[in-house]
Amino acid sequence: MRHADARRVKERRPLEIVSPADVERIHTGALDVLAETGAMFHSDRALDVLQAHGAAVDRETTVARIPADLVERALSTVPGSFTLGGRERAYDLPLDGEHVYLASDGCATLVREPDGAVRASVKQDVYDAACVVDGLDNLSATSALVSAQDTPEESRVLHEFDACMRASRKHSIVVSMKDAAEARALLRMAEAVAGGSAELSARPVFSAILCTVSPLHMERSGMELAFELAEAGIPLLLYPMPILGATSPVTPAGAAVVGAAEILAAVTAIQLACPGARLVHAGGPTALYMRTGSYFANVPEALLLRALQSQMARRWGLPAGLGWGGTKAKRPDAQSAYENTLGLVLGLAAGAGLVFGAGLLDSVQQMSLEELVIADETFGMITRLLRGVSVDPETLAVDLITKLGFRGDYLFERHTRAHVRELWRARLGEDGTYESWTAAGCPRLEDKARAVAAGILASPPPEFPETLGREFDDIIAAVESGRF
Repeated sequence: MRHADARRVKERRPLEIVSPADVERIHTGALDVLAETGAMFHSDRALDVLQAHGAAVDRETTVARIPADLVERALSTVPGSFTLGGRERAYDLPLDGEHVYLASDGCATLVREPDGAVRASVKQDVYDAACVVDGLDNLSATSALVSAQDTPEESRVLHEFDACMRASRKHSIVVSMKDAAEARALLRMAEAVAGGSAELSARPVFSAILCTVSPLHMERSGMELAFELAEAGIPLLLYPMPILGATSPVTPAGAAVVGAAEILAAVTAIQLACPGARLVHAGGPTALYMRTGSYFANVPEALLLRALQSQMARRWGLPAGLGWGGTKAKRPDAQSAYENTLGLVLGLAAGAGLVFGAGLLDSVQQMSLEELVIADETFGMITRLLRGVSVDPETLAVDLITKLGFRGDYLFERHTRAHVRELWRARLGEDGTYESWTAAGCPRLEDKARAVAAGILASPPPEFPETLGREFDDIIAAVESGRF
């Protein structure tokens, strides 16, 4: 069975965060902002592309004012579905509205040890996290959860991709690319995995997160990366991060307009340069905590905004891939559980096809293998909720009810045997008696999650072709010696 088969939830009736009329008001507000205020593009190529298609460009300020008809023209070439390729084909992920996926995220620089100590991250941590992701059934894609800080900065993203590919057979999301030069070396590595440039374009084994800069900035490196990767067929997860009250209006609706304007500005430039580029509406709105100046990713307003992005994505014909997690909790505990679960339920109920962020604590500063395992359990339960209740003659079982009448003997019926394995069952959560729990030493959820992760790491890793490993080593060495 393919991995995606277990992630299929069929057609959903998405939760509406705002009314269809309000979706149009947000869309119109974003178009008005782009036409009247514009967006700053710190990329000459982006400005060239926009100007050539009719945008009003001020080269001195780098502002491009984009008319609404140009935005709509760009949206008309966006593909509504495509597939994220796994390192192995069995792990390909169709983004088609009928499947849901959970992935890890990246950017953390610290690792939380089993005893609670925190230390700087190294490449081995990237590898270990990818191994755990590979071993968890409900996680569908991996990433460099932490930075490989023991590797040279000029080749760090390559080392991180190397670790993810060696440790996992699943799709890889690249988070920390800085410029087009890094992208070219990474593309060479990905082509080696896929079997060539045409094969990589047909089945992209990695995708990339590209952030806009709120409010209304498209940074140079991000746009240059976007063009380089889009031309190679690599899917791009466009990621605005407005902070309510700091880089956007404090009202959620106002922040939604800023985020929408940034997404539409990026989509327009990329689609005009590379029609048909595979784009995902991602994003991670947050809120500023006014007393301390820190930001919060899981306050209700931020969670609503992330879910609202799914509605806006449907309006524009884009797949929705939401940033998730970012709990302020410093350890796997009740706070991380309720914050992360609320975010998962809301985002997926609103229609997201991909949610990424598993395995992180302390506002994405710390990696926790236990959190990966807990996310796997939670996502499995939520996936079952999304599938809803199937109603047909077999599931209604009216004949069986009539047959048994007032007798409670359903345990022994063929119908029960045929369907019992459809019931969700906890693999991590406590499901025994109090006596069995005390006999086992009263284990905490965190302890059981740690044992699952340890068991995966103690198992043989996925096979990785030696020839591919040597090719990776050669590309990284060439970059580090200045020969690439």
